[in-house]
Parts: sequence; C-alpha cells; structure tokens
Amino acid sequence: MKKKSLLLCSGLALLSVGSLSGCAGLQNTNNIIVWVGSESVEYYRDLQKQFLAENPEFGYKITIVGADTGSVGGQMVADNTSCGDIVTIAHDNIGKLSRVSYIAPIVDSDEVSKELLDQIDADNPESFKKVIKNIYGENRDYEYVFAAPYISQALFLYYDTRYVTDTEADSFEGLIAAAQRYDQQNGVTKTKSYTVTGNDGFNFTFSLLARNIQGGGNSSSLRLYVDDGTKTDDKGVRYDSYCQTNEEVAVMRWMQRNYKNPNGGLLESDSPWATNIEQHKALSVIGGAWHYNSFKKAVTDDSGVHMGCKVIPTFTLTAEDVAGIEQVTVPNDSYISAIAGHTDPAPQPNTLMRGGSFVDCKAFVINMAKMTGPEKYYKMCQIIKYFSTKQAQNESFLKALNVPAYEGAEEYIESVKDQVDETAYKMAKAQTGMSPYGIAQPITNATLNTFYYQKDAPKYYLECVKNDDGKYGTVEAVRKQLFRIEYVWKHGGLPASDPSSFPSETSTSRD
Repeated sequence: MKKKSLLLCSGLALLSVGSLSGCAGLQNTNNIIVWVGSESVEYYRDLQKQFLAENPEFGYKITIVGADTGSVGGQMVADNTSCGDIVTIAHDNIGKLSRVSYIAPIVDSDEVSKELLDQIDADNPESFKKVIKNIYGENRDYEYVFAAPYISQALFLYYDTRYVTDTEADSFEGLIAAAQRYDQQNGVTKTKSYTVTGNDGFNFTFSLLARNIQGGGNSSSLRLYVDDGTKTDDKGVRYDSYCQTNEEVAVMRWMQRNYKNPNGGLLESDSPWATNIEQHKALSVIGGAWHYNSFKKAVTDDSGVHMGCKVIPTFTLTAEDVAGIEQVTVPNDSYISAIAGHTDPAPQPNTLMRGGSFVDCKAFVINMAKMTGPEKYYKMCQIIKYFSTKQAQNESFLKALNVPAYEGAEEYIESVKDQVDETAYKMAKAQTGMSPYGIAQPITNATLNTFYYQKDAPKYYLECVKNDDGKYGTVEAVRKQLFRIEYVWKHGGLPASDPSSFPSETSTSRD
C-alpha cells in the first residue's frame, strides 16, 4: 500500500502531519461518539468497556449510539455536524461522502493509523478493498482508504419450511411447484412462489446478475463497470457498462415468463412483503440479513419457527426463453474497442442459471466535521481498529447476528453453529454462500459510478419484466429496452433516439 503522509484538517485542505498541530481554532473534545446499527448497541457498549479497560491511558470517553445505518449517508449529507464522530455506513455511500469531504481518509501518518490500514488490507476480500477507496480533492491519481469494513451483506432466499421442502428451495422451478401444491391443498389460487422486498435496483440483482453455472462454471454477462482503466467522462462516469448480451435477453424473457406464471414471482404489492409471507400470499422472499427478524416473525406459530435459508435458487432457460436469440457480433465501430468484433453465441435451451446479488459491506468511517486535530484523529483510528478486528466481528455475530465481513468468515460461522440459533446459522451460511455469485454495488468511487439506481432505470427494468400488452414480447423489443436501461446507467437519461440496429454492444466477456 502506497504511503501517504497526509491528513485532513477541519475538512478544508490536505496538510502534512507536522502542520496539524497548528490548525487554528480547533479544540479537542474528550468524547468520541460512535454510531452503530440499533440492533448492535448493547454489544458495542460492552466492547467499548472492554476497550477502555485494556487501554486505561486512552483519555477519551466513548459513547455508543444506535442509528438506522441505512439512512446515515443521507443524514451526513444533510448535516454531518449533527452526526457521530465515527459512523457506520454502507459502502455505496463512500463515493459521495468522500468526494464532498464529509468523511476523512485513513492515512498511514502514525503507528495507529498505519496498523489500521494494515489490518484492513490483510483481513478483507479484494472486492471490499476496492470499494472502500476513493480519490480526494483534485488529485485523481491516488485513491485513499476511507473505511473499515466490519459487516457483510448480500441477498439470499428465505423460505417457509411448512410449505417448501429443502430440495424445492434449490430452484425457482421447485418454488413454483411448492406454490402449486399449496394452492391445491388449500383450495386457493395464485399463491406466489417468491416475493421481493422492494422494486429498486438492489432487489432486481437476483435476475440481472444471474450467472451461467452450466457445467460447473460461474459467469455473469452483465457489466455495470469494468475495472480495466477505461477512461471516464469529465464527471467520472464510466462508459463501459452494458447489459445487451444474449444471456441478458434470455434471462429477461425468463423473468417475463416467470412473472406471468400464476405461481411465479410477486414483484409488486400493496401489502408489505412480511405481511404477504405471514398471510401465505408468497412462500419465500429474496432478502438480506437485515430482514431476518421480520421473516422469522412472519413464519413463527405455536408449533415453532419455520424458517429456511439458502443461496438464491437456480433456474433453467427453456426453449421458449431462448427462441429467436441468434448469435451476434459486436460492431467493429463499437466505442468499447476491447470488445469490438467479438461474437456473442446464442444461448441454448436447458442452460442452468443461478440468481446473483450485490455482495457488500457496512463500514466504520470518520466524520470530517468532527476532525478537531491530530490527537482525536488517531484516537478514532484506534477505536475503529479495535472494533473491526476479526475477533470483534466474530463476537458481533454471536451477540448481534452481524455477519462478519472479513475473508474466510464462513469457516468461523461453521465452527460456532452450535452456539447460535439454528435459523441464525442458516441465515449466515446462506449469505456468505452468495459471495461467489455477486459483485460490489456500482456506487463505489469516483471512477466506478453509474446511474444504476437513478433516473428511473429500475422502473424501465420492471416495465420490461411485466411486458404489459406484449410491448416487450419480441427479442428486438427486449434488446431495445436493455439498451435504454444501459444508456441510463451511463448517461443519466434516455437516448434521443435508438440505434438503427441491435445489438449495438454485446460481448462474451466474463467477470
């Protein structure tokens, strides 16, 4: 890791460590406030006591405060002076908060901060180490580390074991069979095999990031960004996102077919997803660890808890899904020169796919507004280092069900299966099991951002899935809509006109 003996002072300028002591008007406060998830408060209060007992010379009070970590990023943007000194955010907030100097980089300017950087580098998977970095100021040649991951996140499948067998939960076809059986046994119709927790782009990754696992492979043809040094525009937007591959067309047609199936997926509802599970309108849900308590409550009755958890199921492309999709070639004048001229083979019937997910982390960051000098900065680094060790993450799982973020955590989860509730063990195993089938969210740093969540891109995707009045019933119409979605990701709006022919960009490139 390249050494940078720099530190931010009062969020205004990059200064040498030696000059920090001269920052005018800055006064150290002897209380460091740490924001963690509300569900984790008691654990981190105990950890704080342990830390102070082991470091009697620390000299600062530590206050642990519970927060809705999903909304902390917005609170920081609204008024970071009202937030904690150290806060927990999802990694996808790092880009926007670091670019506007709301959070401070972690730099190896003393022994404590260097040890923290070394710990982050040693413990985390490469996917997490990439997304916690960003540029600072006008210098676009160096990326600083801004966060210490300590909780991992991914989508997986929760299912009601009263109605879905373990084998049925392995595939979307099995889930549909379970829903059909439920209808027959209960004299009802249109029970849904699965639902989702929302219609944002995060929840659609189970299909957008579906991977061809035929023959033991594991590949996704979708590109939200490509970390290959491709140039960005003047706003840092990457021009190499695309979703027009033949596989994406086939998966969209599978989604359309699944949506129209009376026992297929429930993607829209006037009722909360947990209510639909509790009322047996859907027998499973694609969710994350943060949905654990809600799902557990929905499937608990007098006879016990009926919770099953697995990685997102497989599905098989049928002849109907791939009909009319022919091998194509990327035009030689494609502005993604690396894929110009490549062929994209026609997908075959009976191709086995597995649903995908974003695999992300929550992390501790330093609030720039609370930077009152070098001493407090180093103290905050010391706290973050202690609170994000493997041991602290392991104990956080045992006591607060936070799934650890460090590389190899699944081995620890397996070793403590007898120390946690069986449902908690299943949840953690399912989540960590999604690691091979995911990528980090496309809101990462200054050079890897897209408009994936914005400008109605998720709405355009859902429109294509629903296929009202057969508007997207042909291969060409699907391909055209995927081009529009891709264009929104890159440019933040729909194109003035569509290309004269499709596909305009396809590739067999794999991640």
